[in-house]
Amino acid sequence: MVLWRPEAFSVRYQLAFPLLSRLPPALAYRGVGWQARYFSAKHGQQRAAIQNQMLRLFPGATPALVKGWLEDYFRMVEREALDTWFLQRAAANGLVTLKGFEQVAALRQSGRRVLLTGGHFGRFWLAGPAMRAAGFRVGTITRDGGENIHNLHPAEYRYRLFKLKQLSEVLGGPFLVEGGDLRPLYRELDDALITLIFDVPYVERPAGSVTVPFFTGSIKIPAGIFKIAKKTKAVVVPFYMRDLKGEKVIAEFSEPLEPNNYNEEEFMSLLVLELEQRIRAQPGSWWLWEALPLLWSNQHESDCG
Repeated sequence: MVLWRPEAFSVRYQLAFPLLSRLPPALAYRGVGWQARYFSAKHGQQRAAIQNQMLRLFPGATPALVKGWLEDYFRMVEREALDTWFLQRAAANGLVTLKGFEQVAALRQSGRRVLLTGGHFGRFWLAGPAMRAAGFRVGTITRDGGENIHNLHPAEYRYRLFKLKQLSEVLGGPFLVEGGDLRPLYRELDDALITLIFDVPYVERPAGSVTVPFFTGSIKIPAGIFKIAKKTKAVVVPFYMRDLKGEKVIAEFSEPLEPNNYNEEEFMSLLVLELEQRIRAQPGSWWLWEALPLLWSNQHESDCG
C-alpha cells in the first residue's frame, strides 16, 4: 500500500521534533542523535560536499577525523532544530550556561551600548534564553521573514517562521529583516543586546566588504558590524557556543572590542581569527562548510587554481 502525503508535509518538522520535545531533554537530544545518523546517510551528496571543504582547510586530516567531524555536524544541525521546541524551557532546563557574560552585564550597567557577534557556529540561539533569564532583552537582524524570497521548501520556510516567532517571544528584543529599515536597531541598542552574525556569505558581495586572512588563504566578508558599532558608539563582544556533546552547551563570551581602536580590516581580522580558532577546535560546529566557496576572496581562488 502506498501512503500519500502532501508535498509540503515534513515528517521531521511536523512529527519527529514535536514528539521528541515531549521527552525529558536528555532523552530527546539522545533521540535526535539517532535522527542525525539517518539524515547524514540520506544526504550523501551534501555530506560529500562538506567533506571536500573540510579537507580544503584541513588537508592532512585522517579519514577517521573527518568522519567524526561530519557526525558532529549533522548531530549539531538536528540538535539546533530541536532547540526551537525547547526555547521556552531552555533556561529552566539548564541547557545553556553563560561564561564571561558578567562583562557584558557590567558594560550595560555602565550605560554602554553592546553588540554581540560571532560566526555561524554551533547552537548559538541557545545563548538568548539564558541572557533573557539574566534580565536582558536580545534582538537581531534576520534574512527570514515576509515572503519566501530564497525559494525554500514550504516545510522549511514554515519552520523558519515558527523559529523566528519562538525566538522573538523568548528573547523579547527587536527582530529586523535584512534590507529593511534598520533605524529601530539604533534606538533599541539603548535597551537591548543586539546580536549580529558576521560570517555572512553572499552570491554577490555587498559594497563595503573587506578581505581578511583565513586559514592559509583569505575570505571576503561584509564589515557591517564594524560600521554599525562605530555609528552607534557601541562596544562589540564576540561569543561562541561550545557543545558539551549532550543536550547542554556553554556560551563563551570573549573580551570586548572597541571599534575606535581599529580600522575595518583590523577589526574584522580579529573577529575572523577567533572564528578560525573555534573551527580548528570544533570543525563540526561550523554551519558554513557548503557556503565556504562564496566566502573565499578572488585572490585565494586563483591561488588554489
